Amino acid sequence: MWNIISRFRRDRRGALAVVFAVALYPVVMMICAAVDLSRMSQQQARLQAALDAAALFVARLVADGKAPSDLSAAARQFVLGNINPSELLNVQIVATKDDTNVRVSGTGNLNAMIPGLLTQSDLTIKGTAGATWRTKKIDMVLVLDNTGSMGSSGKMTALKTAAKNLIDTMSTVSNRPDAVRIGIVPFDTQVRIGTGYRNESWLTYAGTSITASTWTGCVTDRDQSHDVADTTPTTADAATLFRARNCTTSTLAALMPLTTDWTALKTRIDAMQPSGNTNVTIGLVWGFHMLTPNLPLTEARTLATEPDLERIIILLTDGDNTQNRWTTTGSSIDARTDLACANTKANGIRLYTVRVIDGNEALLRRCASATTMYYNVSTAAELVPVFQRIAAEIGQLRLTQ
Repeated sequence: MWNIISRFRRDRRGALAVVFAVALYPVVMMICAAVDLSRMSQQQARLQAALDAAALFVARLVADGKAPSDLSAAARQFVLGNINPSELLNVQIVATKDDTNVRVSGTGNLNAMIPGLLTQSDLTIKGTAGATWRTKKIDMVLVLDNTGSMGSSGKMTALKTAAKNLIDTMSTVSNRPDAVRIGIVPFDTQVRIGTGYRNESWLTYAGTSITASTWTGCVTDRDQSHDVADTTPTTADAATLFRARNCTTSTLAALMPLTTDWTALKTRIDAMQPSGNTNVTIGLVWGFHMLTPNLPLTEARTLATEPDLERIIILLTDGDNTQNRWTTTGSSIDARTDLACANTKANGIRLYTVRVIDGNEALLRRCASATTMYYNVSTAAELVPVFQRIAAEIGQLRLTQ
């Protein structure tokens, strides 16, 4: 009996196993907990990165006018595509927006190695991300050839349709009422600014028999070199003043300064009628004037107060230069147009040019801000899709962070 008891007392193999198992359990738990805590840190970083990307994704949808009715669902789908769903369970995403900001918040629970080892709050991962978005403000001028040749091949009809479609497109690209403004400069050899300016100090009737009461509202080229520049007019220097002339074509439509009155813009476009010869320079330079706050037109915004402002001219013509204030020699007028193009671009204005069937291709290609901003239209029917393409490019909205 004592021998049996003695052997039992000496045989400790089972006891050691039990003791080892009991001692090992908390060690295993601690290791698992440590691993889960490490995984928590990894998943936190992954969730935050996914939320950051989701905020940018949602902001871009909003900026492009493609935001779905359920922003949170769109954001959640994006987040799930950028994390490992088997590692993070019960993922909840909430996305909100206001006029300029998008915020995406998310939570998820770590898929623990040993459920119940850590509390639910310990396993919960949270994150928040935001993005600021807005549209660039755009001031845009349509400088449109209204010369006699535009009456052929359906060009004027197509131009009116294309220009009005562009206005419709641009009027819908912004969430702010003043983000896009458009002006119009119809031209032939002159620009009709309208008799409302008859008493302005920057206008001169010198060298003519015209008076303020008899003036029909048109101007011709300024003295060189001011004819191709945005020199501020001053009575102290007569060469800088704008030259009043009676309109050589009574049907030339008046310019319209920058506005958000889309109906008025389209009405003015409908009023355009083809007549007269071509002076591209004067049309372009008045588009230039319209986009700077200097006299004679002061509606333009400044880059100093509007750093996101984009200033754009779309210049369309179907003919060669044929007449300006001094000459009917096309090459001489082309040289003035080249200078006007260079000065306009040097002022930071983006310049698109559109040649409709005829005209000086090399001049218009040089005039554009980039080769991709020159369009050669071989038929009037191409005008509508070309203007749609330009409108789509201009209307691209910038996402900022």
